[in-house]
Amino acid sequence: MKRTVYSVILLLCMMSISFTGAAKGKSSNQSSDQQKPLSYFKAYKGNSHAHTIFTWTHGAHRDKSVEKLSEPTPFHPDFHVPEGMDWKDYKTISLDAKAYKNLQALPDNHYELAIKNGYDFYVVTEHSHEPVLQPVSAENAIWKYMQKTAKKYTKNGKFIAMVGFEFSRNTDANGGEGHINVINSADYVSADYGQRGPAPAWPEANWTIPQFYKWTKTAKPYANKGSIAIGFNHPKNDQYNDWDHLDEEVVKQISTFEIHTNFKTPRWEAYVRALNKGWKVSPIGVYDNHSINVIANKDKFPPTQVIAPKLTREEITRAMKERRTYASWIRDVEIKYAVNGNIMGSTIQKSDAYQFEIVLNSNPANPADCAKRIQILKNHPQGKDDMVVVEEINFDDNKSAISWKPVIKDKDAKFFLVRVFHESDKNKEGEFKKHGSTFAAPVWIN
Repeated sequence: MKRTVYSVILLLCMMSISFTGAAKGKSSNQSSDQQKPLSYFKAYKGNSHAHTIFTWTHGAHRDKSVEKLSEPTPFHPDFHVPEGMDWKDYKTISLDAKAYKNLQALPDNHYELAIKNGYDFYVVTEHSHEPVLQPVSAENAIWKYMQKTAKKYTKNGKFIAMVGFEFSRNTDANGGEGHINVINSADYVSADYGQRGPAPAWPEANWTIPQFYKWTKTAKPYANKGSIAIGFNHPKNDQYNDWDHLDEEVVKQISTFEIHTNFKTPRWEAYVRALNKGWKVSPIGVYDNHSINVIANKDKFPPTQVIAPKLTREEITRAMKERRTYASWIRDVEIKYAVNGNIMGSTIQKSDAYQFEIVLNSNPANPADCAKRIQILKNHPQGKDDMVVVEEINFDDNKSAISWKPVIKDKDAKFFLVRVFHESDKNKEGEFKKHGSTFAAPVWIN
């Protein structure tokens, strides 16, 4: 009898341990960094969307884009063409980095200029339907060359070179159109090879967006290091079949949204629509450059801004996957914030009150960079493609360092987002322009 009682007690204890462990495992889906203090994170700046000469059919090196491989177009007359490279034949691409002087070049030239101009990281993301990336394979010679080159220029703590690809779906048929970047993946897929030449027989040739979403769920990082970071490229308001085909798992995989390209007008309306449709994406800026020239442009600066504890491929890609990004038109601004102790980009539990901790720094030598208004926005309570301001603070003086800790009580918020208006956002009458110049990643409410 005693043995039976002891056996029951032991079984109950084991079940308790098992259930406790399962509960912990469920909650540990969130990053171990999610509740670190703001001081734990640093702002790193780079470019996460760039093309080299391997995007052969279009770019600054071409006088006009190649629509069909059978009908090539000449190189731009100002392009200093490496010896032996023929505008009619992609197989003549020179792999001598010293042979390129301007406009478009090899990954080597992009990375070298990025290092010289103070970038923390730089990502080469070729269109995956380009002829040099056929056949589609992780063993493709150019794909392997790109990975090898990135490894050569990477030095942890100094500069991170990375490789990705741009999935370029250019037709509305069978799932909609839209371009998507994938960073740090072991392999790649192609949306529409055949657009510029005969379509090959393999099934990867004409992947739809739903097929691509399915692929993201099983895709592996390169060399099993770091994370795969995936994001929507230069989106229009209703692209990706009007933001359709999402499910809980694919929403986890796609994490960023190009809210500006080369510091042009923000895609605010498209961003709001994507969020309202249920996508969890954080704002980034990119160059989407098809030339090396912009890298050394002193009027520009690295457009992709990431919050991470240190500068490694593993941490930068993880930060992008976990939506710890912000976008700004202001050169030296840095913004970090947390809600109920959870870093921006997180998904948190619903609460009666939300304690914000917002830290913003700008260049004290440039008064035009100073923040004049900080707003906390949330989804529109009536489901409109809009946001509403739930709290804001205004500044009369020129503060380059700001700490703000408001408490928001809200029962209906699905997400919060922080945006900043700077002195340079004012017109001659002293009125702010519509959207401000700094957008930080949302925090989503579970």
